[in-house]
Amino acid sequence: MIRFHFAFPMPRILLLFLLPLLFTACKGGNSFAKDTYVFDRITIARGPERIPAAIPRSFLPSSVTFIDSVELRSGFSNPRESYLLLESDLSLGEIQKTLENRSSLGDWKMLQKEELQNKTSYLFEGFIKKSLSVLVYDMGEKRVLKYYFKKQSTY
Repeated sequence: MIRFHFAFPMPRILLLFLLPLLFTACKGGNSFAKDTYVFDRITIARGPERIPAAIPRSFLPSSVTFIDSVELRSGFSNPRESYLLLESDLSLGEIQKTLENRSSLGDWKMLQKEELQNKTSYLFEGFIKKSLSVLVYDMGEKRVLKYYFKKQSTY
């Protein structure tokens, strides 16, 4: 029997249901299998068919393959935090041009750009205390992009 030395909010039956699901999901297998898990306000997707609603599509390069996404909502449909991992065959210059041109439209402002070896990081600020961080990794023939969205307000 599993004993916890702290207050565990989840009933034991739910814990016993989630443990086999977790072990099955972590068991390797096809790394590009499409799976989506929804737990109350959190949605986790591997190989998502659509991106989290909070991440502006105009920040995405034209040719991408979605790998993982996570979305945390503060209410029924109000996204509070989102994460998206994708890869692209486009060149680093094309991806940087897409991101920098998007910030020139006016509703998102680029606060910071930092380049280190094979990684470029961007920090954008949007209307009503929204922030978007984009990390671009140059992996040789492909580029891997990580998007982190956070909404600071309760609107």
